[in-house]
Amino acid sequence: MTNLLRQLSRRLGAHRALSAAGALALAGLLAFARQARERSAGILSEPLVRGTIVESVYGIGTVTASRSYQVKPGIVGTIRALHVREGDSVRPGAALIQVDDLAYRAPFSGTVTFLPYKVGENIFPQLPALSLVDLADRYVIVAFEQQGALQLKPGLKATMSFDSLREQSFSGTVRAVYPGSSGFLARVDAAQLPPQILPEMTADVAITVREKADALLAPAAALDRNSLWVKRGAGLPRRVLVTIGVADKDIVEILSGDVRAGDRVLIKGKTR
Repeated sequence: MTNLLRQLSRRLGAHRALSAAGALALAGLLAFARQARERSAGILSEPLVRGTIVESVYGIGTVTASRSYQVKPGIVGTIRALHVREGDSVRPGAALIQVDDLAYRAPFSGTVTFLPYKVGENIFPQLPALSLVDLADRYVIVAFEQQGALQLKPGLKATMSFDSLREQSFSGTVRAVYPGSSGFLARVDAAQLPPQILPEMTADVAITVREKADALLAPAAALDRNSLWVKRGAGLPRRVLVTIGVADKDIVEILSGDVRAGDRVLIKGKTR
């Protein structure tokens, strides 16, 4: 259509006898074509539907062992006997290490994760000689910025995923929210983590702060400030002011505005 109007414009320029009214009509047609092109720029979404939307806050979590134990003699000593090696699993009461005349035993079931010494070597005060960790009893510490932390409270549900296990997700519950040395932290209890998830591994964590059913849902990418370009039927998309409710990364709830299920919305700046 635009090419046709341009050809018409050139012909009008060659016939000066045409009336000013004709020139004005052509200008109007050109403006209409330009407006139609601008209003249709982008791609149309699938028809809007009603459904459940979940709003979450996101953070990076670190798996943490609930129980750990270290052998730290108070004075210089010499290792007389080693009963375990790094990676060994032990039961409560099992012999671990002997420093001079003092024998250390496991206070709980766990795995030896640190034992860098050999028999006959000296160890020094306040430096760990051995570490024992309960790898089966874990929780996740999640770091958040202030805006996200303000929305958290104990009892909220969390979902965790790990880079090497992207096809799986794991559930948890927020137990506490508190300030840390470099930000705000949430403790997430996660009883169902598989045994291959070890302390110090990191996870992507989403904590649900709001959930709403039967909401009118639209792509977040279609928002143009406080409006949507809505196409209904065979007409051109038209700009509609809307009010947004619950929002997540990819979708938003439409609370008000002349938008309804079955409409399609224009996602500007994208092409197929």
